[in-house]
Order: sequence, then structure tokens, then C-alpha cells
Amino acid sequence: MFRTQQQRRKKQIVKLSAGLRFVLLVLFSVTFAVPAWAQESSEIIEQAKKKIESEDYDGAFAILTSAIRETPGNPQLFFERGKLKFMFQDYYGAAGDFGFAIELDTAFAEAYNQRGLAIHYNGDPELALEDFDIAIKINPDFADAYSNRGFALYALGANEDAYFDFSKAIELEPQNADLYYNRGFVRLDLGEFVGSIDDFNRSIALDSLDPEAYKLRADAEYQIGALESSLRDYTMAIQLDSLDELKFASRALVYSELEKYEEAVSDYTVAIQLYEKEYEPGPELYNLRGVVYYTAQKYDEAIEDYTAAIDIEPSAPLLYENRAAAYFDNGKYKEAEQDYTIAIDLNPEDPENYYFRSQVKFEMGNKLDGCLDLNQAVELGLTDARKELKEKCK
Repeated sequence: MFRTQQQRRKKQIVKLSAGLRFVLLVLFSVTFAVPAWAQESSEIIEQAKKKIESEDYDGAFAILTSAIRETPGNPQLFFERGKLKFMFQDYYGAAGDFGFAIELDTAFAEAYNQRGLAIHYNGDPELALEDFDIAIKINPDFADAYSNRGFALYALGANEDAYFDFSKAIELEPQNADLYYNRGFVRLDLGEFVGSIDDFNRSIALDSLDPEAYKLRADAEYQIGALESSLRDYTMAIQLDSLDELKFASRALVYSELEKYEEAVSDYTVAIQLYEKEYEPGPELYNLRGVVYYTAQKYDEAIEDYTAAIDIEPSAPLLYENRAAAYFDNGKYKEAEQDYTIAIDLNPEDPENYYFRSQVKFEMGNKLDGCLDLNQAVELGLTDARKELKEKCK
């Protein structure tokens, strides 16, 4: 949550999110030295591959299942069927097939790696670590396994360990753009903004058409105050992907910081439209656009947006606080008092709302109640108001 200051504190909610990239094995590809059982199944796998290319997935599944019945001792067939199940998000079934492949070939590093992914996707990254560890023990140069273990570690909150795994993967595959992207993502989360920018630079150098890399580099640039660079990168990200509301909302934040309020409003408007095409209306973007209107002293428009946000989420005190500030600066003291009162009812331990309501009451000529609110703000810990309390409420 970001807080900005004009005549009084205004609050805005910003969501910045992006996803790490799992390294998935391409369907029906063999990366390492091909054992005899894999060579024996190559014709069957080629048939299944053709079915996949023609989008006949049921046909591919049938070919592999029939081949497994005929040659149940072939781990490659279980492995390929497991990848097909994974593709259709049957992670439990995929883990089962990868497990059968491992039982038939306990040195099958790719199968351990893929089973780890399936287990992670099925909601257990801690258990997935065991498979990634074994895959790496079998093949210490398995870059994908290091990367995927990095995901699991990140999911468990072990960001520094994830960083080291992504670094090892980069050492093994220095021309892989996704690996720099992933390490940059983790460094961004760790607050290593300059380092993350360096990783996104390398990712973009290897893949200049990746909108998410530009977006995340822009996030990092924003954090270090490089607003013009951040603006350029958000713009590039939008040019490459104009259907993501988060990119527009992020650029709007930069426009707002640069006091380009019309551009900020325009981006938030697009973000709202895109979001509501996919989801039920949410309060965050209306609140953010309301903050821009408020900062630009367009109080009627700000009140309208805060009201829209409140209609969606009537139990959020933040929204009433923001609308109260707009009412106050618009000279609508009664409405401001009502909103601060609701905010206090929803969050009675926040001293600021008592303070702001006291200011409204002073403006309305209600010194007694204003002093009561001011005193309550001080008692709740707003020590900065102590001087004002002594001066106004003698």
C-alpha cells in the first residue's frame, strides 16, 4: 500500500505482480543421451507427436496408452504420457506416470524433474524439492532442475536459496533469457533493484519481445526513482501486450508521480475496462484513479470514483477516508464527517481518522467535539497532534 501526501494523507492500493517461469520440457523431446528403450519407442512417440501437432490430443493419449499396454517396461512411454497429462493440468496423473518411469529407470533425471514440477503444481513445493534434488544428483549439469528447484524454494519463501539456484542455472545455460528473468524476479522481491535491472537487461538482450521482462524492469526502475526509464519500459511492455490491465495501472502510477494526471487517468480508465472484461469489478483501480483526480484537485471526479469503489467494497475504511478527504477539500464538511465516522466505526484504532474528523468539526464550528476527537487521536498514539490539542483545546 502506497501513501501520498497533499494537504492530508491520501492512501492508494497498488498491486504489482508477475509470475516466475517454470522450465517445462517440450513434449516428445529427448535432451540427453538416448537409451535403448527410448530408441525402441521413437516410432510410437513420433506418431503421438504428429497427433499433438494436429491437436488430436485424445489420439496421442490413445497411442501412448496402447503402447504402454504392449510394452509396460518402457519408461519413456510413461514419461511422454505424463507430459501429456501435465499439459492438460492433470498433475496428479502426471506425477503417477513420471513415478512409473522412475520405477523402471531410477537414473531417469528428466522424470524426477518433471515429477517435481507436477508435485509443485499440485500444491506441494516442499515435497517437490526432493525430486529436484535427486535430478541434480544424477545430473549435476541439469540447468532445468536447478531452475525448477529455484521455483520451489521461492514458493517456500527461501528467496536467497532460489537466487543461488537460478544463478547456477544461468552458469549452465548463459543464453537462456528466462533464467535471467527468473533471477531478476527474485532479486526484485529481495529488494535488490539494481541487480534485478541488470538481469532484466540480459533477459531482454536475449529476447527483446518479452513484455513481462520490460514490465518487471520498469517495476525495479520505479523503485529506484528512475521514473523516465520506468515509463519507457512500461510503454514498451504495453506495446507488446496491450491486454494486461496491470501494465496500464503500473504506467499510470508513474504518470501520476510525474504529475501527468491526464495520462494517469487515461491509463487507469483502460485498466478498469480491461479488468472488468475478465473479472468482477474490483475497488482498487477506482480508488487509484480517484487518488489521481484528488491530487489534480478534481474533487467531484475523485468522489465519484471513491463512491464506485465503496459500492464494490463497502467494508474498506481506506475508501471512506479517501472520499472524506475529497469531500473536505470540496467544502462538503457534513459528508466528510459522515465518511470519517464510518471509517472510525470500521477501524476504531486508527488515530488519523479521529484527527481528520476533528479538523472537519473545527471547520464546522464544533470546537467541543473537535477537541474530543483530537484528544482521542493523541490517546491512540498520534503524538504529533499533542501540540495542536494544547493550542486549540485549552
